[in-house]
Amino acid sequence: TVQHHLAALFHYKQRMVLKISLPFLLSLSFAAVCRGFLPSSTQSFLKSGSSFLGTRHSASNRNEDYENALFNNLKRTCIKQFLSQRSLQSFCYLLNDLRDPHTSDWIERFLEAPSLLDYHGTGAFNMTKFENWDTYFVEMMKIPKERIIIQARKSQASGRRLFNSGSKNNPYLQQQEHHIEIPIDIDAASFVPRILSVREQIAREFVIDLDLIRMSNDQILRSYEDTLRDEVEMGVVREYVYERNAAMILTNNMAMQEFVSSPIRKGSFDLLQLLSLHESIFRVLREYKELGREKEVSFEWLRAYFSKRTDDYFDGYQKYNRADDFIEEMLKTSPKVSNTNLVDTFAIAADVLHMRNLVLMDWKYIVDKTPSDHIDLRKSLLTKDWGKIDNAVSEPSSNDEMGAFE
Repeated sequence: TVQHHLAALFHYKQRMVLKISLPFLLSLSFAAVCRGFLPSSTQSFLKSGSSFLGTRHSASNRNEDYENALFNNLKRTCIKQFLSQRSLQSFCYLLNDLRDPHTSDWIERFLEAPSLLDYHGTGAFNMTKFENWDTYFVEMMKIPKERIIIQARKSQASGRRLFNSGSKNNPYLQQQEHHIEIPIDIDAASFVPRILSVREQIAREFVIDLDLIRMSNDQILRSYEDTLRDEVEMGVVREYVYERNAAMILTNNMAMQEFVSSPIRKGSFDLLQLLSLHESIFRVLREYKELGREKEVSFEWLRAYFSKRTDDYFDGYQKYNRADDFIEEMLKTSPKVSNTNLVDTFAIAADVLHMRNLVLMDWKYIVDKTPSDHIDLRKSLLTKDWGKIDNAVSEPSSNDEMGAFE
């Protein structure tokens, strides 16, 4: 197997990786649209008979199914959606760090995403409800002010903490008169400019991190070749089949940078590796599909291989380094025979890694324009604020406790 992979690696260097077709280029330009998806839907795209992976339909139905599945796949791995997810998670982290867990809890209820701070994965939200990357913010701007009531014990309310403490069997703490209700005002529209600022900071980090991931991605096949050669020539067996250096590259970069990173940057970096791999597999599948019989065997193998591992590697909560785990497993997979045809698993893995570089470059271009994406939202916020002032000025007398110019 080692000798075959060395031969395959040499052969791969002599040929072009992929031929980019016109439909594929159109799909890349469409990827920036980024409209909604259900977070757990990747598996259904791959297994459903109505997806582009199914073929037992009429020609017209197959074309329609292919377009629908293509649209859903693009939504599932949208970089703008992921950027919004991480900005909301980072904002909740900051709220908790500033001892405001109640606002963070309100945001989790609004997003229908419990335990959002603990979630390490992509596709955190139900984006059938939040269809676009900016739907969260548009909906927040529509929500009127509300007041939530927090109940705390009097002894705690007079101090710095508002959480339960003391023995649960203490009869004095259990009496009703020892509790106090504390009102907390929630102005959802005021969250939007703050979250957008966080989103722009994370976007600046993404521009850097996408280059770092590409730097690491470029070294995978070369490192894999060195590992195989050492194993054959010197009998050296390493823990991994290639050097996993992405995290080290990030750490070195953060040590030399002149700005403070967002609190969950390392987690975002790990998930960027995973999401870029996810998107690259989708693109390779689409490209194989467009190439027809030339890549039919490779298409069928990659589709089956990926669909069996979607839950373990891509959907839902994930451990760190799952992207490297998937790539390593793929590189270690021996060549297969399918209906008398040889499946070159190494060449498929190399195609995915090459496509990943294209994905990373596309995404860098997209996230670099994040401040421009926010212009319309900020205009809407200004219009909303001026509307409040106009309404307040038009009412000379008011019984509102806050006054006219709140």
